[in-house]
Amino acid sequence: MNKTLPLITIIGVPNTGKSTLFNRIIGKRKALIHSKPGMTRDIYKKTFTLNSKTFSIQDSGGFFIGNNEIYEEINKRIFKETKKSDLIIFLFDGKRELLGYEKDLYLNIRKINDNIIPVINKVDNPRNYVLPSSYYSLKLDYLEISAEHNLGIDELFDKIEEKFVDYNTTSSEKESIKTRISIVGKPNVGKSSIVNKVLNDDCVIVSPIPGTTRDSVDLEFKRNNKVFIIVDNAGIRKLHKIKEDTETAAVIRAGKDIKNSDIVIFVIDLSIKMDRNDFFIAKKILKSAKPVVIACNKWDLISNQNDSLSILKKVKQNLNFFFFAPFITLSAKTGKNIFNLIDKTELINNKIHDKIKTSNLNYITQEILKEKKLLTEDNKTFNPKYLSIESYKPFFIRFYTKSKSRLKQFHELYLKRRISEELDLEGIPIFFNISSK
Repeated sequence: MNKTLPLITIIGVPNTGKSTLFNRIIGKRKALIHSKPGMTRDIYKKTFTLNSKTFSIQDSGGFFIGNNEIYEEINKRIFKETKKSDLIIFLFDGKRELLGYEKDLYLNIRKINDNIIPVINKVDNPRNYVLPSSYYSLKLDYLEISAEHNLGIDELFDKIEEKFVDYNTTSSEKESIKTRISIVGKPNVGKSSIVNKVLNDDCVIVSPIPGTTRDSVDLEFKRNNKVFIIVDNAGIRKLHKIKEDTETAAVIRAGKDIKNSDIVIFVIDLSIKMDRNDFFIAKKILKSAKPVVIACNKWDLISNQNDSLSILKKVKQNLNFFFFAPFITLSAKTGKNIFNLIDKTELINNKIHDKIKTSNLNYITQEILKEKKLLTEDNKTFNPKYLSIESYKPFFIRFYTKSKSRLKQFHELYLKRRISEELDLEGIPIFFNISSK
């Protein structure tokens, strides 16, 4: 995010409505909302505007108590973000009494950053609401809201503006075009570790426990003077294999984020055999018609070079329908080729925006058809009169022929490969439409 913007962080124990408030403030549903505590595990950051003033706001994971590796990482992250923040919105659940460890958390946060707005959430009926007596022990001037029902939000905005009365920077400045990269793969293949290497920060909690990332996390970074948004998605598994309903929601969300991305990085684990989940995700990506890079992670775990080349060859054979995609071997653990992966996505994204002359594409196609006789499904020679480019994102070519019959599958694949080679469209899928003329 733009570091010149004031940073506001929402903090609280689980299930106080932090994600609901976050979504309410940014004006769209980004963070997953669920009645089960612990749904938010990472830091989600977005910008919003109040009276021409732009702010960054982030939703944090709920503070947990107990000996648990993931809980400890969440808690560390909360205190780290507290130090970096310009303002804290500390959220309490007004439908219950103040918890003992919740009170301690507030007092500890205040020692680190005393610029806090204490907010009582879930006040759905303000006229009849009575604050639970335990909250008086903190001797605070609470702001009462209902994030779910949009009550008291304007008053919260007023409080925020009061805190930044001298802040004059507006959002009128043009932001650079941001490339949205979605990182997907089955659980535990190293997606979050790749993100952390790219960002050189612990923005995403990394754990060997499958299913740690429960939501899609938008993280912004800059490379080569260009701005990227990298999206760390929940590990995708077939829905019938998922027992937790919270994880099911995250998998559905990951599918939506693929559709909203500019380019997809598909992460596979080279140290183990590909399974049905890998192919399930691959088909999901292919169906999205998005540009794709295959990230072959855990290269460091394969010690024998002959074995590594054999494994990589087998992976390419298994994913032969991604013939257009580059395969990058890397190690999220050592950092090997991590930035080659990002640079490759940048090159592909730049190529998407390059316009191709239809006359040039017609000429290239005719030359390819002279190399090899291609047949349609009704065994006739494929001889289009001309073609046109229907769209670039996704890249669709329409052929005008005497018959609507499509090319045989093998011959269609050949033509796509050759067009991709001639136009240097690595990473970009090509689609054909046939019209009779």
